[in-house]
Amino acid sequence: MSELYTSSRLKVLRSCVYKHHLRYTLNIRGPETSVMRFGTLAHAALEAYFKAWQGLALTARNGEHDDRLAAALAVIDTVADKIERAKLRVLIFGYHLKWGAEPWEILAVEIQFEYELDGYRIGGKIDAIVRDLTDGSVWVLEHKSTSMDTSPGSSYWARLAVDTQVSIYIDGATMLGHEIVGCIYDVLQRPGHERKLATPEDKRKYKLGKGCKICGGNLQGKQGTMRVGDRACAVCRATGWRLDENGVPEAPALYSNQRETDETADEYEMRVADEVADAPDEFFRRVKVVRLDGEIDRLRLGLIDTIRMSEVLAAARLAPPNPDSCAAFGSMCSYFPICAGQASADDEIRFPRSAQAHPELVAVS
Repeated sequence: MSELYTSSRLKVLRSCVYKHHLRYTLNIRGPETSVMRFGTLAHAALEAYFKAWQGLALTARNGEHDDRLAAALAVIDTVADKIERAKLRVLIFGYHLKWGAEPWEILAVEIQFEYELDGYRIGGKIDAIVRDLTDGSVWVLEHKSTSMDTSPGSSYWARLAVDTQVSIYIDGATMLGHEIVGCIYDVLQRPGHERKLATPEDKRKYKLGKGCKICGGNLQGKQGTMRVGDRACAVCRATGWRLDENGVPEAPALYSNQRETDETADEYEMRVADEVADAPDEFFRRVKVVRLDGEIDRLRLGLIDTIRMSEVLAAARLAPPNPDSCAAFGSMCSYFPICAGQASADDEIRFPRSAQAHPELVAVS
């Protein structure tokens, strides 16, 4: 049986032929990067969310029987890293508030497809297929989490006009028997907030503080210093320091941009949640991508040409690396140590082999 080509495989092939050789010919699994791990976890949470949505009656949405959020959070709660877990919780809560009331019927979640195009096997797995109950239109839904610029007009959206994955998924959903209008590209912006850490001792700077003008700090009322009959200063409330408008003593303290302790995971989550709540449209964006007949034909031809190019290179035993693609999406390629001579591809502990080229797909033969 001929080899299977997925959108992921084609993307790797276009970016670096040598990476394609390692990944899909030798079946070497590169170490998981933090970016990859976050994307996988966000995807798993959204899968649980939409599977719960699939069984949710429209009348129960946002009511006591709506368990979509609980299903997603149950996935996130398994994450060991507290800060990573906090980021994911904020995103899922925000996603639910932003999109949870959509008038959708969920027709399928994580549905696999395979079809033939000019003699080549094309396959993949669609995140979801949804029907808009307002007009009956059916859409492929594709989730993405990213740290890239997704502001309106950015190159992130412009590239969708020629995106292979969108075209393959529209074709795939059509082959499954759905009359597809297009693809809803559903993007979650990964919070870029760093955890605030304690200021090193040698870097700390303190305010002088402002003493109470009435008692000058002489009536602070500290334990062991007052005698029966003494009265603490009522103006500073026995603190010895002037009180600000909120009644907080203006005692010596670190400047506001410095910290005595590390920010806790709960504090971090609250801070990021506040920023997401203030600007939800910056963290949750969607666009609808449609393909006209002429566009689909042109993109299918480009897809076939890419596969044929790979066959020519494989026949000539050529797999040149592409140094221009070593760094992408904020991290180095997981195979970079092999290319840089820092590690061996024969190291199966660091670079384990996979039983199949497409482990994300079930029973591909």
